[in-house]
Amino acid sequence: MIARVISGLIGLFMLYSALGWILDPTTAAAGLAMVLVEGPGESTLGMNTQIGDFTSFFFTAGLMACIGAYRNEHVWLYATISLLGSAALFRSYAGLVHGADYLMPAIVAEVIMAALLLLSVYLMKKADS
Repeated sequence: MIARVISGLIGLFMLYSALGWILDPTTAAAGLAMVLVEGPGESTLGMNTQIGDFTSFFFTAGLMACIGAYRNEHVWLYATISLLGSAALFRSYAGLVHGADYLMPAIVAEVIMAALLLLSVYLMKKADS
């Protein structure tokens, strides 16, 4: 039961973040230390990429975690674990290789959520056996 609660809460948090990108992308971008690319006279292709990519990231991560929680099936959690884990990995890569500032709150949150989802996988598998 705890595995379902953990994965469900993480999924709902991810879906809430996706909703933020849908309803108020400027604020959602600011929450990730970004400025939304917008404005008259400038190309808004960057804004399209930001909104499309970040919404799909959070939506997919949230949906897969919620499905895993609802169905009590650990296989659904792997997509969210992969998205969160690779986000933390490539944020770190951006700092190490490209000199980008480290957005530590996001990296820590992604690592913690991925670890909690791994715990959920373990607990779900243990309950199955």
